[in-house]
Amino acid sequence: MSRTPWARGVLLLCLSLSTLLACSQNAFLESAKKDTDPALLFEARKKMNSSDWTEAIALINRMSSTGLAQRETKVVLASAYAGECGLDLIRLADQISNSSGINLFAVLLSSQQTATAASVTACQSAESTLASISTVAAERTADENTMMAFIGFTKIGAVLATYADTNDDGSADVGFDSCNTATLPDAMLREIGTGVTLAVSSLVASGGSIASGVADSVTNACADIAAVDPDYDFCTVTTASAFTAEQVQALGGLVKSSDAPGLGTCAGDLATCVCP
Repeated sequence: MSRTPWARGVLLLCLSLSTLLACSQNAFLESAKKDTDPALLFEARKKMNSSDWTEAIALINRMSSTGLAQRETKVVLASAYAGECGLDLIRLADQISNSSGINLFAVLLSSQQTATAASVTACQSAESTLASISTVAAERTADENTMMAFIGFTKIGAVLATYADTNDDGSADVGFDSCNTATLPDAMLREIGTGVTLAVSSLVASGGSIASGVADSVTNACADIAAVDPDYDFCTVTTASAFTAEQVQALGGLVKSSDAPGLGTCAGDLATCVCP
């Protein structure tokens, strides 16, 4: 099966990240000192290779404050949290690239079908760990920005799978309403918002063709919602607590709208589906 240039770009970047985080032989295996920062990080990477995310995180958190402050450590720790959240870079990239005709949020929900509230928390930890390198996308590497974008996508999927798909069938429940805080808490709608905005800004900063497809659908939605009311424009906000009440209303509409990238649980466009 042939792939689009966008899909090939995604997979190449994902493979680059996999190489960055892979284990290799080193002298620490032969050393009696297993509690040094390099040894702990090496062992954490081994645990990650077998998808033992919890133990990998525990090993990294045993490192000294100096070791934890290292950029390499932050990238590995963010990756471990992302794995705990449910992120599989290559699988998710493939699902998105082969999702022609399906809105992005529906794809993300399906990709995280078995997610729980703990998955969302793990994604938040991955996001904040990577952001501790820099909150400015331009100051992160292309690989770091690619990871940040896919963490954002995974977080969106985890939130939607947890709150919009209560029967775990991989699609939104009939009658799901993202404007109903009893169904989707305001805090989780804000997390969807930062998942969107951090993913888009990170994709653009990565400088690759990966940015063109997904980012465009979201930025177009931002332009549409801003045209309805400038107060709805949320696309430059990357902190959950910073969204205004009007922007949260717009986010609720984005989630359920039939326009891309929404779930399509509201039979209307963004202007029609904005939360009251």
